[in-house]
Amino acid sequence: MTLYEVEKAIYECIDEETGEIIDFERLNQLDLEKQSKIDNIACWYKQLNAETEAIKNEIEILKIRQQKKKDNAENLKNYLTEILGGKKFESSRAVITWRKSEEVKITDKDSPERVKSAAKTTTPASKHRNIMPYQRLPPRQ
Repeated sequence: MTLYEVEKAIYECIDEETGEIIDFERLNQLDLEKQSKIDNIACWYKQLNAETEAIKNEIEILKIRQQKKKDNAENLKNYLTEILGGKKFESSRAVITWRKSEEVKITDKDSPERVKSAAKTTTPASKHRNIMPYQRLPPRQ
């Protein structure tokens, strides 16, 4: 029986014309059932709030873990950059190549013509790297 049905049954225990209680025993039973349902709904509400908070905390923990993994990957990439010093590397599990690129340095950030006054400089190969994931090549014939 739903809470709405309990309410309807409570009204049926009362005479509409006189307002007298027709069935005291049934009314007490329905009142206990109503209290139980209200208590259950309140507990359900508290549980949903607790789950929401737990999910929020788990998201924060996962964000922290994600950032740590990202930082670790960036550190490993920088480590490989220093070790290889711009040289190509290839193995059966990984290929590391480098590309030449240019870096633009802004000399005056407040100037409206900063694009025109930017000085172009060539960046060493160690700053720009392209680490490729493992790709299996077809056998040579």
